[in-house]
Amino acid sequence: MNVLLITIGSGGDIHPFIAIGRELQSRGHRATVLVNPYFESNVRHAGLGYLPLGDEIDFKEIMSIPDAAHPRRGGMTVIQKMIFPRVKDMVATTEAAINQTRPDVVVAHHIAIGVPWVCDKLRIPLVTCVLSPALWLNPRDKSVFQQGMPENPPVWFMRAGLWFARMQMRRQYDRPLNQIRAELGYAAKRDMLFSDALDGHAVIGMWSPHFRGPLDGDPASGVICGFPWHDDSPRPGHESDDVLQFLDECERAKEPPILFSLGTAVVHVAGRFYHTAAEACRRLGRRGILLTNRAEYAPKPADLPPGVRAFSYAPFSQVMPRCACSVHHGGIGTTAQGLRSGRPTVIVPHAYDQFDNAARAKRLGVSATLWATRVNPERLTAALRGVLDNQEIAARAAALGHKIREDDGAKAAATCLEKIASG
Repeated sequence: MNVLLITIGSGGDIHPFIAIGRELQSRGHRATVLVNPYFESNVRHAGLGYLPLGDEIDFKEIMSIPDAAHPRRGGMTVIQKMIFPRVKDMVATTEAAINQTRPDVVVAHHIAIGVPWVCDKLRIPLVTCVLSPALWLNPRDKSVFQQGMPENPPVWFMRAGLWFARMQMRRQYDRPLNQIRAELGYAAKRDMLFSDALDGHAVIGMWSPHFRGPLDGDPASGVICGFPWHDDSPRPGHESDDVLQFLDECERAKEPPILFSLGTAVVHVAGRFYHTAAEACRRLGRRGILLTNRAEYAPKPADLPPGVRAFSYAPFSQVMPRCACSVHHGGIGTTAQGLRSGRPTVIVPHAYDQFDNAARAKRLGVSATLWATRVNPERLTAALRGVLDNQEIAARAAALGHKIREDDGAKAAATCLEKIASG
């Protein structure tokens, strides 16, 4: 079987596709990833085929777009400013990649606008890969799409919200997308951001059923596969060995640290988050690890309290299980690793699906939520005390972590792809 995987976004959007590709190759299949050149080294390091999608992105530049990480307007801003202007290139590049690789199945990120158009035109089986449960857009689900929404919304609220969102997207997005479709020779469509995101021979949900199980109203071809696991990075300047040595030191002192991270995108709008994190560690008398992505985002070493160290990157799978708890932005990949670690979390959502992931973890009783707009030393310290001093949260996190570690989303996704290719 020959599979073309197409994805866009930050690290949390790319790693699941690499995990699926690795599983496919382990079964003797061919897997090629069409992705932005920023992630070329990640794909090649995993031993997968690589094709470039667009010019290399700079996440710092993207996050500098006004409202790109706004707690309510962030998602729409990214779609309008970053994705829509590149739809024509997505269509052309996808068609060229299909003609070059001749795949039996295409697996596409749910927001890779234009890929379903090409697959339908060329009659190539499409599997849409949805990474976060909120994006199945089920009114029976308790999804939280932005800051300020109820964390446990009733069904009537969800129905009304999704109806309003559909009307809003129909007005704002169908016209520009249909203009592009007309220029490329495609017929007009309706509700594209809703229909294309759930299109294909299968719609695979890459999250654990322990995080969000099947519900009435899910996509008819939907399959919840489980979280996929991949967080290896070959990028230079990452001090994974130094982080592990520091963790060894913490273990010898019997003082597990608190981990702080904001991923690969919103880290560029971190402000004084890491300074606040260091201050919270000082107030708690705890050791800490600050994963800052870039050295310039870290406090100066002289400003760090004893036992707190800043590093650019380390794989969460190696670090989180050895920490007392983690504080992160709530990206789906980071959330998955946090759940898998069996440790409590404090999630600091900034935008996008992060509010929903935070709400789900909180409802599971393993996490607290502190909005990024409300972070200060007092509130962060209080949130950390709330999870670190609560034995019930610790017990629930450990039990859930055991269940999550049994997930193998990449294996389930690969099996789904094999069934589609064979039949």
